[in-house]
Amino acid sequence: MSINRANHNSTSPRNGMTSITGQKLDALKAIYHDLVSRVIASDNAGTLLFSHFGDFDNSKIESTIKLIESSVMESGDKRSTMKRVCAMLIELLQNISIHGTRDRFGHMNAYLVVAKFDDHYTLFSGNLVFSDAVKPLTERMEALVKLDATALRKLYIEILCNEEYSAQGGAGLGLVTIVKRAENHVKFDIEKIDEHFGFFRLEVDVPLAH
Repeated sequence: MSINRANHNSTSPRNGMTSITGQKLDALKAIYHDLVSRVIASDNAGTLLFSHFGDFDNSKIESTIKLIESSVMESGDKRSTMKRVCAMLIELLQNISIHGTRDRFGHMNAYLVVAKFDDHYTLFSGNLVFSDAVKPLTERMEALVKLDATALRKLYIEILCNEEYSAQGGAGLGLVTIVKRAENHVKFDIEKIDEHFGFFRLEVDVPLAH
């Protein structure tokens, strides 16, 4: 499975914005390290398959997909489970690479963590967004996670049929797809970092195929 290379242009820096350095960078790294620590905690029984904080260029994305494909198959799970996990992985990577924001120096400061638990895989992602997107994105996610499977499927089809779909770079289809495929096993958090940036975190469960 692969991701479309043409879509790897995350949102460009805006004039006058700050860079993510010092205490702000330390705070984001602390979120990432705390997450990894929580995953591998002995009482959590999670197996860490992949973790990365920083930028996601073409080569990193492709190598990540191949690594996760191999890790799922080597764990003894079915190929259908691998396809489920990688389909969700691609959606999260597209969300990071297409809709994620870069700071003034072009750094993404994003993360991706993949872990296996007894009956499911969990994928965690985090990426910068512009501060003016925090409120509408929060409202969008709150609305999506409240929808049932039928409503999500209807919304998915409506967006696909929207003539503005291509012009708007997806018109929100990616987030709908993530929530739809996760069957509402998704958690999110968006917090404002400063006057320029917010940080968008997703946690998505993918059940094992039986």
